[in-house]
Amino acid sequence: MNAFQQGIHEVDGSTHDEQRYVNALGPRGVIGIMTPGPNVNVENEMMDMRPRGVINAVDRYYVPNQKIVQNEDWSIIMRNVAANLDDSVRRLREALIDHLVLGMSSQSYMGGERGSFALLEHLQKISGLDVTMGAQSAEQAFKLCGARKIALLTPYYPVIEQNAIDYFTARGFEVVHVEGLKCKSIIHVASQTYEELAAATMRCEAAKPDAILQLGTNLAYAKVANDAEKWLRKPVFASGPVIYWSALRKMGIKDQIDGFGSLMSHH
Repeated sequence: MNAFQQGIHEVDGSTHDEQRYVNALGPRGVIGIMTPGPNVNVENEMMDMRPRGVINAVDRYYVPNQKIVQNEDWSIIMRNVAANLDDSVRRLREALIDHLVLGMSSQSYMGGERGSFALLEHLQKISGLDVTMGAQSAEQAFKLCGARKIALLTPYYPVIEQNAIDYFTARGFEVVHVEGLKCKSIIHVASQTYEELAAATMRCEAAKPDAILQLGTNLAYAKVANDAEKWLRKPVFASGPVIYWSALRKMGIKDQIDGFGSLMSHH
């Protein structure tokens, strides 16, 4: 354990008041969002999607901005995530949040179907709350639009992508294409431009999927997805909006919001 990973230190005499009150800025709900420290885009994107009367409480848990040149570098990133998630839940619980969101997609696919649902169960248990993650949210979106053949657009290396393929295959989908951008770091993920992501989307479309899903919440893909649905006349899902949409609907919040794709605006 290094100097950055010391966990939570609580002084003697600390208490944990569980009395709930209606939040003045978020009377309809407070959503707790866990995201890695370098994931600068997902926090702002999810802030932009808040309906009136909903607020986000964001915890940025420690993950290094790892230099990525091979599969093992992504594996190191994921081990850092696993080491720090529980402390992130503990911090957000102190805000007495109403719903918990894992604001990164990759961890929700690790271990395929079995690993994903084990993580979901674990987060629900330690938080005492309903939890929304990327894998199940994407599956919900695909089922809603009737997609079976899917293409994935990712910033990852194959070590992460294979876990996503395993998850969707086990859930009855056919992955017909994976467009991996092999970004050089988590911050590099956030630098991918509209034009670069639009071109990658068209490479996915060449495989003729029923729907396209972007993984990696730090990719600034929401606007690309929103526009691509008009070009391609098919569902194109950005992972951040898919996750946030699913969380809102679980909370009973039905507001429809333009600019983040068909899920947010029509479902």
